Amino acid sequence: MADLTYKNLRDFAREEKAQPGLGKLPGDFYPSVQSFLSSKFSEMEGSRSVLQMREFENAAATIREIVLIRQQKLLFRAIRSGGQEAKVEEMTREEYDVYDRFRGIVSEENEKLNSLLSRFESTKKAAGAEPEATIAPEKPVVQRVRFTKEVQEYVGMNRERFGPFKAGQESDLPSQEAELLLRQKIAETI
Repeated sequence: MADLTYKNLRDFAREEKAQPGLGKLPGDFYPSVQSFLSSKFSEMEGSRSVLQMREFENAAATIREIVLIRQQKLLFRAIRSGGQEAKVEEMTREEYDVYDRFRGIVSEENEKLNSLLSRFESTKKAAGAEPEATIAPEKPVVQRVRFTKEVQEYVGMNRERFGPFKAGQESDLPSQEAELLLRQKIAETI
């Protein structure tokens, strides 16, 4: 990447806030950030200028904002995928490492949950002396939403695929999915 500027950083931050998925960053974003901060810090130390100090602090705050938003998106992607591996063009090499760690945690937690649930399932079957009542599976409650932003296809919490959706499009979604999209302000209730 050519020299990183404060304007580039603000543009990257604006793009990350505006879209639900990861924005495209240059592959060398994180090394460029390190060089940029080193340069700005040297300028600030050399001049002892209040203006330089504020510029450095603003740049650091913008970088922190970009990274935290992207980490949140990576974590949500790992949760939605159920800990499954995914290759996403928009991830930098450093973010693939973060995603793999998130994915490992999600996968481990899912295994614990499955183990816990399977113990109760086997206990239920072992107590087979009593007649089992047939329980109809609960129908997922659906909610109708209208998308306010374009959404690419994604894997939901129940590992079902949803999307893609265009802004203005309406759809019936399971309540959990709808609530997540509503909280992220990607959709609105109809």
